[in-house]
This record gives sequence, structure tokens and C-alpha cells, in this order.
Amino acid sequence: MKKKPLDPYAYIENAFLDRQRDESEDLPKISSYLSGKKKRVGKYQKTEMRAPRPRVAEHDSQLNPKLTQVLEQLPKTVTFLSSVFDDEVTAHYYTGEFKETREQMIERLLDPQLSLEETSRLLGVCPATVRRYTNRGWLNHHRTAGGQRRFKLSDIVLFVDKHGRFPK
Repeated sequence: MKKKPLDPYAYIENAFLDRQRDESEDLPKISSYLSGKKKRVGKYQKTEMRAPRPRVAEHDSQLNPKLTQVLEQLPKTVTFLSSVFDDEVTAHYYTGEFKETREQMIERLLDPQLSLEETSRLLGVCPATVRRYTNRGWLNHHRTAGGQRRFKLSDIVLFVDKHGRFPK
């Protein structure tokens, strides 16, 4: 049974009203406050990981059909692109060298670096919780030259797999 929160002004005003005995059951009893015992209501099962849990989405997310097709074809296509082609022909049309190798470019596109904000949005927790995950060694990260945390998408996937954080 859920009780109404205590409003001190309403409590004092209601003390002077004439009413029947059964209406006073809505008001909290002073003995419950003086006893000092609180009933603990467990919302979640205890896990090995002691940190706030991500919020579950209110509705099921639906992927764009084009994105679904891309994700299904990705491994075959990437394998093909990385093994068959090279930069020899393209290099003739640009002066100087490329700033990254072909393998680095594919890795950057497939396993992007994410900021703290993007990571917290993906995991559904606040940025302080993501910092807590990294400080405790649960979530791998690296720092930029400016000292900011950066996360790889593959590390976030490993974190979710390891700690069972799949959204319901």
C-alpha cells in the first residue's frame, strides 16, 4: 500500500478538523519515524557490479531497413574491400601521402571512437556512471592529448557482453 508523502502544513491544518477515525489512516504515524526502521524495497536483483543501471527504453527501437541490410552484408563486404583493393590507383590522383593507411581507415569507420557523451547515450546512463565504469576498470578507454576519455565501439560491446547490460 502506497502512502501519501507527509505535508507538514496539511498535517497541522488537518489536526484541527473534526473527522471520523478512519480518515486518519492516510496520515503517517509518528511511531514509524521514531522506531528508525526502514523497510528496504529492492527494485533490482543484486549483481556483482555495484553501479547505477541503464534505463530501459519505453518502446522498442526499430532499425532502419537500409541499416539492417548494411549490417547483414558488412562482414563480407569489408573482407572484400580490405583484401582485394589497394590505394595504388587512388594515390596517382592525390599529391603527397594519405594521412592514414587503408587498414586504419577501415578500422576507423568500423570501430569508431566515441566521446563520453556518446558512450553515456549508448549505455543509457549518466556521464558520471561511465566515468565510474572506467575508474573501476570495467570499461576500457584511452585519453586524447587533451586528457579527454575516448571509447571504441568494440570496447562498449565487450562491456555490455561481459556485464550483461543488454536492454530488455
